[in-house]
Amino acid sequence: MTSATLTSGTGSGGAADRLGRTWQNASDAETLRLSLRELRLITERLLQAQGLALGAVPAVRDLVLHAQAAGLPALQFLADGLGEADREGSGRVEIAAEAPGALVVDCLGQSALVVAPALLDLLQAEPGERVTLWAGRVERAGLAAVLEHQGTDRGVVITVTPTRSDAAPSAGLPPLPEGLAGDGVLLVMERRAPELPDDSELLRLLPLVGSLPAARAVHTGVETPAALWWSLFEDSARALSSESVTSLKHAGATAVDENGVIEPDLTDDVDFVGGAAVSSISSISEGEQR
Repeated sequence: MTSATLTSGTGSGGAADRLGRTWQNASDAETLRLSLRELRLITERLLQAQGLALGAVPAVRDLVLHAQAAGLPALQFLADGLGEADREGSGRVEIAAEAPGALVVDCLGQSALVVAPALLDLLQAEPGERVTLWAGRVERAGLAAVLEHQGTDRGVVITVTPTRSDAAPSAGLPPLPEGLAGDGVLLVMERRAPELPDDSELLRLLPLVGSLPAARAVHTGVETPAALWWSLFEDSARALSSESVTSLKHAGATAVDENGVIEPDLTDDVDFVGGAAVSSISSISEGEQR
């Protein structure tokens, strides 16, 4: 896989793609423009390699994509690596207190991007025109801003404010347990129509990709420092299976005898023809020459 940048022009042979652009990156570029597909693939591998529970990977992967497309340092978060709390919790949160239209949530020391899917689900599950949620014990709280971009295609407006627990009473939240006092994130979801861009192409793409930043990235790509990207790309290989006889068979042809028995033995590297197979091939060749 190679990274790509969108540039005006035509593709090979003078044929333009649907957007009238070609995908290419200079090999010595300091920054790359990545496609959403590349971001999604490498992010998923990294989350798996770093130990996030497999069931939690798809939702966190998508929010990493939306966050990076929105200009948030989501890939740097992956480069720094998941913490122990992220691996153990894998997005699980606890409701510490609640009142009508208000929730206090304990994020158990996990990173904002890891718990963001659960916070979004809790906001949407609450009835009422306005729902307020305080998230405490959350790391890298600034990345929770990705949730502001998740309301547009859901017909709601979400406001995210990293702040201290002192703001909780004025926000209409129930009393916070002592263990959650300190820094956290205040989320407010209002069930009202969000402002939409006057751009028919973005509106067409919005329900397909899930956020306006991602919709823009379909056309422009996502700009990323090259050194950061290639470091993540190489690290993501840890999620792949190690090379084995099985993987080699999967990737190409396997030498077998006339009875369908693998030649040579299963414990050997079947990417190379064994002695018995070479002898058999030689006999066939001699017979054909006669």
